[in-house]
Amino acid sequence: MSYTINRVVVVGSGTMGGGIAAHVANAGIPVYLLDIAPEELTPEEEKRGFTLDRPQVRNRIVAASLERLKKSKPPAFFTPEAAQLVTVGNLEDNFEWIGEADWIIEAIVEQLQPKRELIARIERARKSNSIVSSNTSGLPIASISAEASADFKAHFLGTHFFNPPRYMKLLEVIPTRETKPEIIEFMTGFAERRLGKGVVVCKDTPNFIANRFGSVNGATALAFVLENRYTVEEADAILGPLIGRPKTGLFRLQDLVGLDVSGSVGDNLYELIAQDESREVLRDQNLGTLRATQLERGRLGDKTGQGFYRKPPKGAAGDILTLDLETLEYRERREPDIPSIKEALKIKPLGKRLEFVLAQDDRAGALARHVVYHTLAYAARRVPEITDQIINVDKAMRWGYSHELGPFELWDALGVRKTVEAMEASGIAVAPWVREMLDAGNETFYRSDNDLLSYYDPARRAYIAEALDERKVELRSLKTAGRVVLENNGASLVDIGDGVACLEFHTKMNTLDEDILEMLRAAIEEVETKDWRGMVIGNDGVDFSVGANLAAVMGAGDFDAIERAVREMQDALMAVRFCSRPVVVAPAGRTLGGGCEVTLAGARTVAAAETYMGLVEVGVGLVPGAGGCKELVRRIVSPVMRVTNADPLPFLQQALQTVATAKVSSSAAEARLSGFLNQGDPVVMNRDYQIGEAKRLVLELAEGGYCAPARGKTIYAAGRDALAALRAGLFIMQQGGYMSEYDLHVSLKVAHVLTGGELSAGQWVDEQYFLDLEREAFVSLCGEPKTLERITHMLATGKPLRN
Repeated sequence: MSYTINRVVVVGSGTMGGGIAAHVANAGIPVYLLDIAPEELTPEEEKRGFTLDRPQVRNRIVAASLERLKKSKPPAFFTPEAAQLVTVGNLEDNFEWIGEADWIIEAIVEQLQPKRELIARIERARKSNSIVSSNTSGLPIASISAEASADFKAHFLGTHFFNPPRYMKLLEVIPTRETKPEIIEFMTGFAERRLGKGVVVCKDTPNFIANRFGSVNGATALAFVLENRYTVEEADAILGPLIGRPKTGLFRLQDLVGLDVSGSVGDNLYELIAQDESREVLRDQNLGTLRATQLERGRLGDKTGQGFYRKPPKGAAGDILTLDLETLEYRERREPDIPSIKEALKIKPLGKRLEFVLAQDDRAGALARHVVYHTLAYAARRVPEITDQIINVDKAMRWGYSHELGPFELWDALGVRKTVEAMEASGIAVAPWVREMLDAGNETFYRSDNDLLSYYDPARRAYIAEALDERKVELRSLKTAGRVVLENNGASLVDIGDGVACLEFHTKMNTLDEDILEMLRAAIEEVETKDWRGMVIGNDGVDFSVGANLAAVMGAGDFDAIERAVREMQDALMAVRFCSRPVVVAPAGRTLGGGCEVTLAGARTVAAAETYMGLVEVGVGLVPGAGGCKELVRRIVSPVMRVTNADPLPFLQQALQTVATAKVSSSAAEARLSGFLNQGDPVVMNRDYQIGEAKRLVLELAEGGYCAPARGKTIYAAGRDALAALRAGLFIMQQGGYMSEYDLHVSLKVAHVLTGGELSAGQWVDEQYFLDLEREAFVSLCGEPKTLERITHMLATGKPLRN
């Protein structure tokens, strides 16, 4: 039987339920969000004469949750409009909505009996063949559905999202023995394709994979930190990016999760894993005392404004304070005095950096050895209990906890054999199957076989090739296989098959520099003069490109050199725009300044859903110089002006607001509203498929007989009357305190470019006309002292200066 999901019901509107509903709406699917009806009135409701049967009262709890979602930071919804797909109701008046749903998600309190009672109600109301899942973070899935019918069990499974659901890639899918295989297959594909998730299918064991490791390994680290009297700052500095983990480190993560939540999870897990040799760390005495004191004092973490860190009250000035683990009082932050940390951070490859840290005879080395060695050993000992495949463990920890490498990947990077010896020398037990693997002459957990990734299977004592997903194009694998066509320090042109090349940036944060510019020109020449069908511009980095290298702008020297550099960038992007073969750009993450301008130059765009686009040059006292203003006029203003008697002013105001406020979209959907994406540009929910989708679009355009855009007078310059109107609006904003005098100065330059300058009347001009205006404004601002101050401040702090 085939399955489709056109309507979803989420029961439970708390942090997880509400977040799941929002993300389903992001995928364009209508959602009913249900929660309990209140049993008593609030004082405000009593004052207003409301009764319990009033709909406004009965939906108060769920409506408040939806309002929180609309205001959440970072945003839960891609756009405000996406929230309109969520309809709220309560479990008494609207339970029949369950019967309309193709997928029903239970996300209520983490207690077995309430979940069972809800499941019984859902079974009576659901339609035939609807899929039901629980978002429990650790309760046995089979126990939740134990009292249901065989048909219900066949359509039931666990779907464990991670918080926040929009942003965290991992989705653990947990079938029971009764779940139909086609349900597992369908939900895996649906979650990957429509929701953009990285799916790991787990066994129905306590806390599944990621949270099992997170709970035990977190407690292991905390117990060692407390026993050896590390400070909060020392622990977070050592157990963060230094060893390939996120900036939240140890204690910041505890504050994010909530001490009450992590404590409850640990207590519940302890009772469920009687055979786990490491479970006693969950009852560590020092950890228990610390947790009890913090809970007693209401220090739960971010939700109460204080945990291991204390933030100043909302709206109040002041620094974040740190908990002293000796006195349990807050104090000013103290930078860790461990010189090896700074030295280690100079080493970029994680394996080599961690090797350096583990070799140190200091507090950093001691903590890192304890945490890393115990993490690796615990991972090996849990196979095959929680999963048969080591690759599932690595994916779960990368996608669910944002580790740079999973435990087995990290073990490979350090060297399996020598790390086993170091662990055993430290008295840490290693799973027998790891020794068997080494004794058989297998020195790594992963290896490449005929360009396919294979991983070691302990049960088969052999390497198993990872299932090939034809939707994915992995640049790293292709480069390893010798598919590089052109390359320099800043970028590579890679053959991705079927006559399509991909231009990949690989500078720091993919900043645009001379190497990328050189490769951009070379790539266009290669594609146009040889037997290529087209090109993708994209990469696997966290960010597509954060823009031009500001340090290079500062060091460019005289105005002639700056003018020449800007002209060369303009010419390169015009070559992209007018390339005779289709060029599809694939932005993701931060796509700022020049990175945004590269995107705007393409024939089409395939954006990742999490794309944050903006022309942010005003923040450093500049204007877009490589076609950003020109493209907004071309995309927003010019189409309107083909209508008789149209007024360009509202559309120029939109473009001006976008550039002058350095507005960055919070999603690809919002970038479309700003004019950075066209209506026909696809948005890909799962970034793993983005390069592949861009390649498919190149081939589609080529098959359709792609022709480059026609050159000529195709852009509307509104002229001096529109410029005067924009100037008036900017002066009013400055007088109202919304911008500084220098913001006004820069914004007036933007307005001059967007309107085409002091033309006596509106007229159609060519693209070069606007590029010349952009270049002139950009170069002139490079000589302004306040612009240089802004650039210097941005380079030093990473934050804009409003001088």
